[in-house]
Amino acid sequence: LIGARTGAFGYWKSDGALRRLRETIEFLYHQSAADQAYYQLRFNFGAQSYQVGVLRTEEEAADPNLIAVASDAGTLTLELSAYLNPTYNIDETLIPPPSIPSLAEPVQLPEGMTVEAAHTMRGEFMRRDGGTAALFFSPRGFSEFAYLHIQMPSGRQVTLLVNPFTGLTEQHDGFQDFEWSYGKNQTTSDGS
Repeated sequence: LIGARTGAFGYWKSDGALRRLRETIEFLYHQSAADQAYYQLRFNFGAQSYQVGVLRTEEEAADPNLIAVASDAGTLTLELSAYLNPTYNIDETLIPPPSIPSLAEPVQLPEGMTVEAAHTMRGEFMRRDGGTAALFFSPRGFSEFAYLHIQMPSGRQVTLLVNPFTGLTEQHDGFQDFEWSYGKNQTTSDGS
């Protein structure tokens, strides 16, 4: 009976941690626009934890070439350029969010729950390689396209898919791969 209770507690603890991660992602999407700040959710593969922070302002981080074309570009073009620009990387210094400093406290995943991979527009970051991975959230109401592969303590595999236009996070069973296809020409099976 004790083993069953421990197992049930472990399940609910890891399920709650997964729900908290999903809600954090969705919250950061909206909070970055509310605070007019670039937020980052950084995963530490070694510690199996994540942390929220704010990056320096757009004016401080902007590439001069990006500024030159900004007057003629649309919001989506600017966002894609900013995310793919080497100026934004996982080595940026995070500062606590000014409006909610407690978000900067690292969140430890429950024992046995691991983020195995983070796939973003900037590439694929794997647990086996160590280091960190980050998701970016823009003050213009945009997050980068990303999906996470998460191993649960029960052995169940979960994929979280982040919608860059709404910030909503979909949960899928198993490790599934997705492709960013916005703006790509799609063809049907008959070639049209």
